[in-house]
Amino acid sequence: MQTLRLAEAQLETAHTQATLQTERATAARMALKTSERYRTLEGKHRDEIAQTDTAAQTALAAADAGRARAVDARNRLQRDLAGYLTQHRAAAQARAAAGQCAPDTAPADLLADMLRRADDRAGELAHVADTARARGLACERAYDSARNMIEAAQNGKAE
Repeated sequence: MQTLRLAEAQLETAHTQATLQTERATAARMALKTSERYRTLEGKHRDEIAQTDTAAQTALAAADAGRARAVDARNRLQRDLAGYLTQHRAAAQARAAAGQCAPDTAPADLLADMLRRADDRAGELAHVADTARARGLACERAYDSARNMIEAAQNGKAE
């Protein structure tokens, strides 16, 4: 009787050990599969971040180029305005020399200074807005990529 019980216990132990080995092998395969899925998701996310960074650098370079064009346009406008003011002053001096009443050039000078300062400030604000937009869009894309990666990891998909 004891021999029979011992044989049954040994058989049950062998069955349990076989089941345990099968479950361990299955768990190891699942862990490897999950690890590979996470590596795939991480690689995809890394690639998306690299693309986002490249696009952001391109947008920032475009903003800098736009700023350079705006500075050139401002300089041309200021040269034109300086030429106009020089002509206006020369005409005023010629009228004064001819005995006519000399117009006051102070308002034109004030207007020119205000235009210069407003144009400078507008250029600064436009550049700040352009770079902030480029950086904000890059941040949104990076966030969306991370969110998609997390959702895919939670849903068990390696898209």
